[in-house]
Amino acid sequence: MIMSVHEPLSRKRALGSDSVLEVKRHCPDIDHPEAFSDTMYLVLVKSALENLEKNDTMQIKTLTAKINLPLSHKDAMSLSNLNIVLKSLTVNIAKLDKSACAPLIAAILRYPWLEVRIPEATQGKLAFHSFVDIYSQFLTVLISSFPKYLNEVVTKLINEFPDLSSETYPHHKVLKRFISYFPTCINTIPKALSATAPHHTSSTTTEIYNYVRNAVTVISYCLDLQYSIWQLVIELCIKMDVDLQNELDDLDDDSIEELINGEDENDEVLEVEDDDADENGVEVYDVASTTNIKQLVSKLDKVMELLLTTTEPSFTAEEISNGKGVHLFNTLASLFKTHVLPTHFTKLIQFLMFHISQYQPELADSFLVMLIDVAFNQKETTEKRLKALQYLSSYIARANNLTKHQVVFIVSYLIGWINKYITEREHEVFEFSDSSSGGMERFKLFYATFQTLLYIFCFRHKLLVKDTEGQWECDIDKFFQRVIIAKFNPLKYCDETVVFIFAKLATKLNVCYCYSIIEHNKRERMIQGNSKMPSTVGNFRHKQEFLDLEAYFPFDPVVLPVSKKIIDKNYVEWSQVNPVDEDEEDDDSGSHLEEDDDEDDIDSDEDSDDEDKDEEEEADSAEEDSDRET
Repeated sequence: MIMSVHEPLSRKRALGSDSVLEVKRHCPDIDHPEAFSDTMYLVLVKSALENLEKNDTMQIKTLTAKINLPLSHKDAMSLSNLNIVLKSLTVNIAKLDKSACAPLIAAILRYPWLEVRIPEATQGKLAFHSFVDIYSQFLTVLISSFPKYLNEVVTKLINEFPDLSSETYPHHKVLKRFISYFPTCINTIPKALSATAPHHTSSTTTEIYNYVRNAVTVISYCLDLQYSIWQLVIELCIKMDVDLQNELDDLDDDSIEELINGEDENDEVLEVEDDDADENGVEVYDVASTTNIKQLVSKLDKVMELLLTTTEPSFTAEEISNGKGVHLFNTLASLFKTHVLPTHFTKLIQFLMFHISQYQPELADSFLVMLIDVAFNQKETTEKRLKALQYLSSYIARANNLTKHQVVFIVSYLIGWINKYITEREHEVFEFSDSSSGGMERFKLFYATFQTLLYIFCFRHKLLVKDTEGQWECDIDKFFQRVIIAKFNPLKYCDETVVFIFAKLATKLNVCYCYSIIEHNKRERMIQGNSKMPSTVGNFRHKQEFLDLEAYFPFDPVVLPVSKKIIDKNYVEWSQVNPVDEDEEDDDSGSHLEEDDDEDDIDSDEDSDDEDKDEEEEADSAEEDSDRET
């Protein structure tokens, strides 16, 4: 292929050195490119290299200056001229190993080939595609001849990933070739990818999407980089996820829905009455904040859609059998454990694991085992164990492809753990003084585990029915009847939303009756709120912090419009499992389990109780005051 480059020279030139000088005499000024034909550029390169042997660098410098000109400059080389130069330099690559040629090589490496517009004319298109092939060939020959440029060329190619939006440019073809020639260059790629990663807020959606798409493409021809590249992608997604969640924290669900899915892309402000803002502490979001939310949603949605769709082929039965799918799953599971799980309140990136784990039953088994292992591993931090339980409850509740066996197995395991915990530690409830450390918070892993069962029951009660005679799997009805009256008083310390919905559902299904205990706990909290003296039992000084932590349900409905359509294929909505009586007017009761701890729904459940409304408000107010004090 390289020998063919000589053909134009052999056909068109029978020129000696005198002829070269003659061309130079007729065209002494290189600053007038219209005087040069392709043949003249060919002669110029040869002359420059010959003079270089005589330590005359003038023509090399002139050639370098021409290549350095901006594409828009009137004297910039045409693609046809540049093709001739690159061909000639490729054939004579060995002559470029001189310090005087370093600026020329640097100029070629800096050449902004991504900015070259594809001409509309057929001849122009041919010249463009020829240029791309010749330029990439030059890079390959350069690295083969002078490995010292390897890092620089690899970095150049990867730095262009955010702007590389099509397959027109052979970046991946060249990188793949480099890896086959120089396997050690894979050490350069992760560093270059990390250095060129677009900023999650200042970069555009297109730049972030292009970067992620090209980064993941590298894995297809270099499996050794799978973990390091996926780590970069997950870290980028986490940054966007956390930023988006911070922006959405002070918005209610209706405002979020309108903001994200509204037809008007130029919504100026989330309108809030001044009086309401004063009373409720609602922050008025200005145009900049609204725009920022939409931009973050666009970026995350685009990237999540890419990740969800590109990973699907890896989890077919065939790919799982040959090991490739298992390798990718283990990579993503490991990154979930080390990066996603410890991150405070992410909302979206975890859905990648949620989705891929449901392709095959054994993948779901693996994910469930990992969560169980973290939750009940004493070597893990308490916070990480609690988060694992939150993921466990939300996953079992929402993952539509889980089998009855998988759900019952997890429920059985949790029931066994709680029964053992009560047997071993219930006596500790009354065995502490006001000055002892921890108080009831010592048992928060117990409360988190019990809440996991409550949440699972709310969503999966149909799978927990053993037979048509009303028998329950794992005797879960007897279990609940026993545990809710234990000294731990779990209904007091679990999330109030979950408790109220469970109480309503348990009563409807004749599993257990919770309202008397709930009312007792309300009265006790009201008394504690009005008293400066701490309660003998339940001195939970950090109760509000604990409740906030436990109110996190990682797989609540997705706010990303496009990704949601993909995830919904194997996602359980609350409306699908919420049993509603035909004569029940309020068919929305309990539906807030698909939202983030909606206090309005809590109030609606409280109103359905027999307790007087004024007494409820007084108790709630007292509870809030008590929480503020803690």
